Amino acid sequence: METFITNYYSVMSQRDWVAYKSFFADKAILTTIWQGANDLAPKLHTNSITEFLAQTENGPDSQPIFQERPIKINITKEKNLASAWVYYEAEFGTEDNLIQWKGYDVFSLLKFKDKWHIISITYISDN
Repeated sequence: METFITNYYSVMSQRDWVAYKSFFADKAILTTIWQGANDLAPKLHTNSITEFLAQTENGPDSQPIFQERPIKINITKEKNLASAWVYYEAEFGTEDNLIQWKGYDVFSLLKFKDKWHIISITYISDN
């Protein structure tokens, strides 16, 4: 299970979106608290994996540097159900304007036909 999680971060950082999507159930959900440029206040923001992937050109693909690495992984597993709490570090931007942060991802996973699937990820920055 830890290998699954580390592979997830590696594939995401490589921006191999076809391989990235293969980690997820078809209708998986990604949720965070987000405040866009035109928002007056932060709000709960939810995307399906399909919606997330449709927006990568405005997110991870918009800068030459994008990488997330797990720092600490805590996994709880019961039969074909698992959760993983991951403390991660990230970099995004250019060499001259690099943003760095740390945060938490909480994965909900289900094993189906001998393969683990991400059902949801809830994430938040700790900065």
